[in-house]
Amino acid sequence: MRNQFLLPILSVSLVSLFGIADGVVADTLDSILVEDSIDINPNKAEPDSYNRSRATSSDGGEFLAQINGVSVSRFGGRGLEPVIRGQSQTRLNILLDGSYVHGGCPNRMDPPASWAALETYENVNVLKGVQTLTQGGGGSGGTVLFERDTRSLAEDKGVHGRVGVMGSSNQIQHDINADIVAASEKAYIRGIAEDKKAKNYKDGNGKDVRSAFNHQQAGVIIGFMPTADRLLEFSHEYNHFTDALYPGAGMDSPEEKGNITRLRYLDRPNSDGVDEVKFELYRSDIDHLMDNFSLRAFNPSKKMQTPTTSLTTGGRLSLKSSINNTQIEYGIDLQKNTRNAVLNNMNTGTARSVSLMWPDIRIKQTGVFAEATSKLGKKQTLKYGIRLDKVDVNYGKANTASQLTGRTANQSYQAYYGTTAHNKTENNIAAMLRYEKQISPDTQIFTGLSHTVRTADATERGINKWLADATQRWVGNPDVKPEKHNQLDVGITKVTDKYSANASVYFDKVNDYILRDGARGQAGVLRSDNADIYRNIDAELYGLEAEAKIKLNNKLDLSTSLATVHASNISDKRPIAQTPPLNGNVQLDYKQSKWGIGTRLRFAAKQSRVDTLSKQEVGESAGYAVVDFYGNAKLNKSLKLRYGIDNLFNKNYANHINRSNLLDNNATRVNEAGRTAWLKLITEF
Repeated sequence: MRNQFLLPILSVSLVSLFGIADGVVADTLDSILVEDSIDINPNKAEPDSYNRSRATSSDGGEFLAQINGVSVSRFGGRGLEPVIRGQSQTRLNILLDGSYVHGGCPNRMDPPASWAALETYENVNVLKGVQTLTQGGGGSGGTVLFERDTRSLAEDKGVHGRVGVMGSSNQIQHDINADIVAASEKAYIRGIAEDKKAKNYKDGNGKDVRSAFNHQQAGVIIGFMPTADRLLEFSHEYNHFTDALYPGAGMDSPEEKGNITRLRYLDRPNSDGVDEVKFELYRSDIDHLMDNFSLRAFNPSKKMQTPTTSLTTGGRLSLKSSINNTQIEYGIDLQKNTRNAVLNNMNTGTARSVSLMWPDIRIKQTGVFAEATSKLGKKQTLKYGIRLDKVDVNYGKANTASQLTGRTANQSYQAYYGTTAHNKTENNIAAMLRYEKQISPDTQIFTGLSHTVRTADATERGINKWLADATQRWVGNPDVKPEKHNQLDVGITKVTDKYSANASVYFDKVNDYILRDGARGQAGVLRSDNADIYRNIDAELYGLEAEAKIKLNNKLDLSTSLATVHASNISDKRPIAQTPPLNGNVQLDYKQSKWGIGTRLRFAAKQSRVDTLSKQEVGESAGYAVVDFYGNAKLNKSLKLRYGIDNLFNKNYANHINRSNLLDNNATRVNEAGRTAWLKLITEF
């Protein structure tokens, strides 16, 4: 079956000299529009639907689900985990205005995109697959850049901004946000704030899904521009989440705090040899608390609590130079993440440690990179790059015993792998080659080859949850090897006055894929008790993404998208768990100068390729089709309105890649929201 799928793709690819610019999907967020673009060259964007995103997106992860080829796994009301080309977690490089944010929850209640307050970003760029090596090591599934551009906003001098108010009939009770900029010729200051309150939503069967949370966010951005070519910018933002409920977990999160601080310097010296210098520093500090008793009505026999911290610091120095027809970006970056987590027993009212879940795990990555783009005549470009990463790992508390059991993390590692935590160094090499050719005024093709290496994260290396019931244990592997991804993608983009279309196919052969599996005495695993463990396997992933948009007339647009991925554990001849099925949408938009309406059909096929041996797999899933209705209106010069009904026909459904609903015996997965009417007002001044 695999060869039947790949051979036609490779045949078409060779005949067409490779193609398909899946390119950068650039979603521009403003008060009323969410614009998507299909690139035919890096300097030209074709606006897509004005309503790409549903207004009820609870966080950055849910917003990303509106982009073709991106799926999300639901855990609760927030913290949706994006999946691109079948890859998620640290297989994606997700940066929030240049900074890495590693969440504080070992069970990923707060993946990086959940810390993105959407209304405060001007652009969201999704680079599927490997299109750059400049944004950090790994990134085999893709790179997501949430970007602010305050300097452009500051071109309008004086005080200006916007205030938005949104509410819905199902989950979001209110979402109030303000974004104000004060700018002079040489400096600017920007203040951002948001207050959001979400209640439990009802699914299509009218049943409550525990998904409530509260979110307050505030930040300031200060910029100084001594000349037109120089910028010094400082920013700090604070996020506070409370009372977040998670039906897909054994715990909820009563409180979570995040502080993100950045410093950026940009200079265009226009001197011989260097066109641009960019220097960035960042610090993201996350404090996360979860427990199984403060937000749940039942009284468990064992009250458990897990306080965690995740501190990430880093920076990047990058330079750009031009040599004849070649532009080069080169530099160095640094990222250091320190994570601590303790599983406490709270039955006596005093915290007593059961396990050190993250025993002070410290991962430091230092990378150097060089990436060049050369023009091969007027219609061809070649992009090529190399990256070297040194990874240093140590464990500060692997020999620290828990209070209740006296057990150390090293004893857990020894029990399952016959090894203990130790200082470790990796030297990883990545390279990419990407060829693009414009074969006609409206058509561009490309092919890309890449080799990237993803180092294991703190959880894969050293999680230590040791309980008496072996099936509830979760033990990381200090000797797990880094993943090596070898990818090919090809594609084509065509843009005319009446229609635009793009399609891409990709293949990824992975050596030493890091699999979360059950302990069954496999090679390198000493026990067979179905505890959660990590081991290396060989894997392959391949898939297809396609989009098209037709202008039926000057006011009516029809668009559609489709994506599918096939992921296999070829070492064990099993599917890889939590792989999204074939999915897509069909959308019809009608636009007038001051108003517009539209409707969208979102659909997914059933997924029967499941790993029945994996505890991460919920099981097979049914397909679904859901209809949304939406519209917008410009009420006057400064006041705008957006409105809609998501899941118009109140379909009861859940995405395949999803968590088991642990708190509802009648629900297999965490269901999505039922019919949701929403309204959003934005005023600009």
